Amino acid sequence: MMQSKAYKTLFVVGLIGLLIGLIGMGNRFWFGHVGMAYGSYVPWGLWVVFDLLFLGLTSGAYLMVACIYVFGIKRFEHLAPIAVLTVLVSLFCQAVIISLDLGQPFRVYRFLVSPSFTSMLTWLVIFILITWLIYIPMFYLLIRKKLILWSQESGRKGKWLYRWLVFGKTAYTDQEDDCDQKWVRRLAWISIPIGICFFSVQGLFFGTIVNRPLWSSALTPVLFITTAFLSGASLLAVLVSVYDSDVQSHAAEFFGRLVLYLLIGLLLLVALRFITGYASGNPATVDALNLIVAGTGWWAFWIVHLLLGGLVPLYLLIRRPGDAAAVLKATILVMLSILAIRYYAVIPDMAAYPLEGLGKTFIHPRLMTAYAPTIYEWLVGLWILSLWLVVFL
Repeated sequence: MMQSKAYKTLFVVGLIGLLIGLIGMGNRFWFGHVGMAYGSYVPWGLWVVFDLLFLGLTSGAYLMVACIYVFGIKRFEHLAPIAVLTVLVSLFCQAVIISLDLGQPFRVYRFLVSPSFTSMLTWLVIFILITWLIYIPMFYLLIRKKLILWSQESGRKGKWLYRWLVFGKTAYTDQEDDCDQKWVRRLAWISIPIGICFFSVQGLFFGTIVNRPLWSSALTPVLFITTAFLSGASLLAVLVSVYDSDVQSHAAEFFGRLVLYLLIGLLLLVALRFITGYASGNPATVDALNLIVAGTGWWAFWIVHLLLGGLVPLYLLIRRPGDAAAVLKATILVMLSILAIRYYAVIPDMAAYPLEGLGKTFIHPRLMTAYAPTIYEWLVGLWILSLWLVVFL
């Protein structure tokens, strides 16, 4: 388990982040979207990037659940509660950040009471809700045995809460354990097609927007899914290293190989996007690609993604595949690079607007193709990341 000192340190860091981030949250609820850098030409900003980041964290748990209950890798079975908890916390934070971006966060329920089934956003909300309905009972079944034990353990704080959660039950038989595990396996099998649809919808949401040159491509859903699974697998590798030192050697070999294959796949897809984009000769596509490689955020692509999140992890994973420390370093670097990957996947395509000269037609802060997040956007991002950390811990 995580060292007590490290746990307390991370918890304090999370609380400090929540307090500092309250400045941004207060500005968001008091002034709405005033003070944010996005506008009519670039309507999506940093918060959509964070939404995609949490999507990736969610996907890691899907991978773990599939590995345990679908592909039968039993040596990680005791890590299933951590994986399922990751889904629930990440989905919660994803729902919070995207509702803040949509305008009036307390009207999200309208997606359910007056849905538009031709909208990818409606399907996104539906699949988030279905995933919660699957994973909340799965999490409860996975920890029910522990809840009963804790409710009877002398000196443990919160015994009343554990007794309430298990409805006063004081014993847990082998037959009940078998029954719970059967239901967990059934829910895991149900979650697989739901998960595939859920992660596909995110890519389709971008890929079906026809006036954006980079998004409107068959590569977009594949890129989004691959990036999500890569970030999720990296997170699980880190969690296994932190929480369970007994399986680090097995986890290093398994997750190192998984992250390596996904990373190679992502780099190949990125290369294909650049090759086909430049070969097409489409001015808007070329402009968007030029913004990625030579725009103001060039460092996010070359340094954060390709070097720190690509070449260095590849070297570590290929040269030291069974080394737990090397795999941990590689997966941490990949995780840190995901925010940059998501950023240049969203922003440059809107900054390179297809209508030439549009940015010079009207001069106004809300009518500009250039975008750089304001301090308030970063503070809201800090708050949501801190919320994820505190709730998870």
